[in-house]
Amino acid sequence: MRQSSVRPLPLRMARYLEEAVAGIALVVLVAAVCWGVVTRYVTATSAAWTGDVTSVAFAWLIFVGSAAAFKYGAHMSVDIFWRRLPPCARRYFGATIDAVILVFLAYATWLGIGFCLASMDDPLPILRWPRAVLYAALVVGLVCMFVRYAEIAWRKLQGVTAPTHRVPGPDAGDTRWG
Repeated sequence: MRQSSVRPLPLRMARYLEEAVAGIALVVLVAAVCWGVVTRYVTATSAAWTGDVTSVAFAWLIFVGSAAAFKYGAHMSVDIFWRRLPPCARRYFGATIDAVILVFLAYATWLGIGFCLASMDDPLPILRWPRAVLYAALVVGLVCMFVRYAEIAWRKLQGVTAPTHRVPGPDAGDTRWG
């Protein structure tokens, strides 16, 4: 009997977690900005809460969206020195760089958690939500970056240099999720 190649739904959803979170944050950001403009120029009173909501949504969009860019190899890099190295040196130098990046992401996550916990008693100005809601975007984004970069580093150790994911859609030849 042949096994099905379709992944379970939770695994398919986890594959695009960063895009989903960043997409929701973008929709909330645009809606809040539009509502703020409408209430400011059309009605007599402006919605003061839109500033807090847009700040939170923007933070989630940026930090979690940056984690999505890790998967697709979309972050900019300068590789003029890298291309001049012999393949053997490139492999060891690359492993060292990957380790440094993973240590940095782990350390930044640890600092972000401390910062997030320290801001639990500091509320946002209008909505009075804990400011940790804003800073949690940093922590979630860094954790996602660490996980995705660990996957990339593991693949590089195995000799695979292509990005871990392709952009879904008809141009990429992949119209399905998963």
